[in-house]
Amino acid sequence: MHATHESSTHRDTHAWQSALDRALAAHDDVVALAHYSHVANAFPSSSPNPYTQEHPLLDYRKLKAWAIHRGWYVRPAPERASQEEKYRPPVRFTRQPRSLSQRTH
Repeated sequence: MHATHESSTHRDTHAWQSALDRALAAHDDVVALAHYSHVANAFPSSSPNPYTQEHPLLDYRKLKAWAIHRGWYVRPAPERASQEEKYRPPVRFTRQPRSLSQRTH
């Protein structure tokens, strides 16, 4: 039973990553913002979230490696967070210059 849950969670993670990948690929601007919860579902940390059980913590190390491979820099955007989002701010994706993103593929 436990292995089935892990397998289901793993598939869900890949579904969230695929959705994020498609959204970024379709985005024409240099900067894109994503909801923390969407990105955290794609790249959940193995640590529990001390602020809310509703959303997992975000594994920025895995997210950063994934984003760089796809031609994006990634950083939290706390200045864009509402008071309710204080501990789960939006995530900013900034497109890498073409010369850098071409070398990473």
